[in-house]
Amino acid sequence: MPNSTKVLMVDDDKMLLDMYKERLELAGFKVETSSNGEECLAKIHHVKPDIVLLDIMMPKVNGYETLASIKSDPQTKDIPVIILSALVRDINKSRAIESGADDYIIKSEVMPADVIKKIENVLNKYHKKVVTKPVTEAVDVEPQNENPAPPIVPPAATPPAAPPPENPPPPPPPPVPPVASAQNVTESPEIQFEPLALKESPPEPLPRKKPSSLVLFFLVLIVFLIIASDIFFYLRFIVNK
Repeated sequence: MPNSTKVLMVDDDKMLLDMYKERLELAGFKVETSSNGEECLAKIHHVKPDIVLLDIMMPKVNGYETLASIKSDPQTKDIPVIILSALVRDINKSRAIESGADDYIIKSEVMPADVIKKIENVLNKYHKKVVTKPVTEAVDVEPQNENPAPPIVPPAATPPAAPPPENPPPPPPPPVPPVASAQNVTESPEIQFEPLALKESPPEPLPRKKPSSLVLFFLVLIVFLIIASDIFFYLRFIVNK
């Protein structure tokens, strides 16, 4: 059986890295991971992946510099690279495509199944056959018992009961209850109960939850960090030009 298609995924988000590694391996790919561009460049020569999934914002060596190193090395320049980044601006996508990336995927707009489809499309463009493990290899087979239990034999059918006689004797007449005298019979007074009127109380309005100031602070901080990172990479791109 040929080896499975190898994917080298590079991202500094360990939770995202582990999630994509698990999903890709379930789809049959063989996955290697790196947490930054420097580690990717040191690993790519002996891993020899069929395709690279590359983030942009990473410590030490960012995604643009890693992509440039991969495409400038004669041993790795033919390896297809897909950028998987949180940056949503068109300038980031244009720079990645101009640097040699085969596709640009925004993390917040795709699911793992979409990323797997993108990988297959890029590999087909390079005329690389996608080889995955069959599903049966990932399923554990329950070992057979050397001493199987004997088969269950159904119980023998019982013969039908004998039919009743055609002319059964008539049953004895029931005993006649004694007649109570009028003197012993007493009338019990009827007790009447007045129904209680239930007063329905109006439902209490549910209190409206207001977002806490801590949540608003973190939302503003996240928006600020995204805008700051875009401005940083835009200025750096202008300076590099």
